[in-house]
Amino acid sequence: MIDVTGNILVIDDEKVISKVLEVILEEDYTITKTTSAVDGLALARAELPDLILLDIHMPEIDGYELCRLLKTDTQTKNIPIIFVTALSTQEDETKGLEAGAADYIVKPINPSIVQARVKNQMEVKKQRDYLEKLSTIDSMTGVYNRRYLDECLSREWRRCQRAKTDLSIVLIDIDTFKAYNDKYGHVAGDDCLRLVAEKLKEVPQRGGDILARYGGEEFMAILPETPYEFLSFMAEKFRSAIEEAAIHHFDSEVSDILTVSVGAATVKPDKHIDMMYLVKMADKMLYKAKGDGRNRACIMDLGDVYEDSIAETAEADERA
Repeated sequence: MIDVTGNILVIDDEKVISKVLEVILEEDYTITKTTSAVDGLALARAELPDLILLDIHMPEIDGYELCRLLKTDTQTKNIPIIFVTALSTQEDETKGLEAGAADYIVKPINPSIVQARVKNQMEVKKQRDYLEKLSTIDSMTGVYNRRYLDECLSREWRRCQRAKTDLSIVLIDIDTFKAYNDKYGHVAGDDCLRLVAEKLKEVPQRGGDILARYGGEEFMAILPETPYEFLSFMAEKFRSAIEEAAIHHFDSEVSDILTVSVGAATVKPDKHIDMMYLVKMADKMLYKAKGDGRNRACIMDLGDVYEDSIAETAEADERA
């Protein structure tokens, strides 16, 4: 059964109506209220509520326009909106639904109707969120899949570029995994992948960090706002997490337990640097770790590389 509790944002310039809605719903939901459409837009973007109850007649931005703004914003477009308004004609309701609202409640407020329609929309939202989450999960390992990884990397690249903060990625590859499959069989290999994913998933400690299956026996961690000085610590944590799991691998060329090689890179995203260059350099560090004997981590600061490139270009221009 899907839990239908959640967070509701009430945007209504009439404080009495906001209070009535709160009293009706507060037993089952967490309620946030504002009388300002501008503040409501900001709150919706910051808190991402599960549902918005929205008045139409408001002094700054009317409800129709606010609904359109919310539905064209990638952050808030999937939040269901119910208009709660005194406008009761069929044309008003049609206009509200065309603006993107999921439902329409006419004042004066009937508590049982409010509760029923809110519950319906919350159930739909929870079901949709659940299905969306399933679509982002790798069915084999239970961590995020490649599709979600690509979306997350692109999103974090843009965010870190705006904030002028570091973005780091870590590539983790299981050493001699083919030999593991050959010795223990593919069923055991699948179990091993799941265990490795479980151990790697325990390493990131911040809400913005993402671990995903990159492909085959490779995983990638995206670590926003992680500078080079901290990246070596995180890369080593990923490596040691698997070593400490002590999974037998007697046909390994490295050790009698399963090990991983780790490559990582960090950069402050810039319009002059391609996002995939970060991935390419992390992959280069991964191959270096493998070439140096496996079961180790190699990292690179692309900021230094980029600055060196600029210096070389400037020096070449001077010579020319």
